[in-house]
Amino acid sequence: MLVSIEAMKMETALHADRDGVIKEVHVKAGDQIDAKDLLVVFED
Repeated sequence: MLVSIEAMKMETALHADRDGVIKEVHVKAGDQIDAKDLLVVFED
């Protein structure tokens, strides 16, 4: 699991579709996000 997001008391787990190394994380716990926000970046 990469991240878990919560909206209106419903939790959604986001999973990667491949193995890899995370290069950057653009959010922290408690941040509000919008649809299509960039959350993490994988290394190439």
